[in-house]
Amino acid sequence: MRRIPSLFLSILAISASSCQVIQNRALQSVADMLASPEGTSTFASDDDPRLVGDSLPLALKLHEIVLSKDPENADLAAATGRNFVMYAAAYVQMPADMLDVAHWKEAAEARKRAKKLYLRGRNYLLEALELRHEGFNELLRLGSYDQAISLLNEEDADTVYWAALAWMGMASTDPLDIELGLSLDKAALLLFRSMQLDGANSGIHDVMIQVYMSLPNSILVNMQERSPLISAYIDGFYTAAGVGSGAAERTMFHYNQAVFFSDGKTPAAHITMATAVSVKEQDAEGFRTYLEKALAINPDENPESRLITLIHQRRARWLLENIELFFLEF
Repeated sequence: MRRIPSLFLSILAISASSCQVIQNRALQSVADMLASPEGTSTFASDDDPRLVGDSLPLALKLHEIVLSKDPENADLAAATGRNFVMYAAAYVQMPADMLDVAHWKEAAEARKRAKKLYLRGRNYLLEALELRHEGFNELLRLGSYDQAISLLNEEDADTVYWAALAWMGMASTDPLDIELGLSLDKAALLLFRSMQLDGANSGIHDVMIQVYMSLPNSILVNMQERSPLISAYIDGFYTAAGVGSGAAERTMFHYNQAVFFSDGKTPAAHITMATAVSVKEQDAEGFRTYLEKALAINPDENPESRLITLIHQRRARWLLENIELFFLEF
């Protein structure tokens, strides 16, 4: 009879071990799904921005829960960070920017929240790069820029791009954060490195419009002084493209590149030109022209980015309806 408990315990041990194996396999399956492009394609192709906006907070927490169980998964960390950045931009900061001035308190609170979400996203993205290239974050922190970016390769291009975007997003929500502003040379470094790794990403060229029209030139100068590799790349890139050193010339170049690489199917670059260039130059007619181009795009022509097209077009309509906020004469 004494053998029965022993046998029973052995069966329990085997059963528990089998359950753990099944659990681990299930967890890995979910992690792989969330980390894959297919993990976000269902959201990206949706035609109901409100439905997606209501669903995303739960999806973000699911990413974090699974990542906490699989913390060495660099692809999942990158996907988690990317989704936080997209949510902060499309569902927190953008709506805040479209609030009436009477709701300035609500707008300020939303921008504070967006900044925190951008920060969380950026940290996940940087962690993904650290998991792939041990020591990357410390090199970046210490200002060893060339050593840091030399670790990165083509497979990191998208993660580097989103990390830079998150960094700049934080700064856009809080221009008075001096310490953050002084760190933007790192964001610029990552952005140029991402462009070097994947120049066909239309999103990079859209952000470059903002870089040349809104980022203080001292940030770019400081970045180039601290990174001879990127400085050489920038000089060679624009020289090969026949583009001069002026901000206006480079801005127009990147606008054309963004339209070209997106096959004219995304509105982002048109809206950026309207807000970053036309407003600065007080060119109301140009403002209207760019926004009308954004609204003329058929979201169904590019199903993979239907959601973000609809979100951008909502902003374009708001900008046109509130043109008096941006121009003295229109």
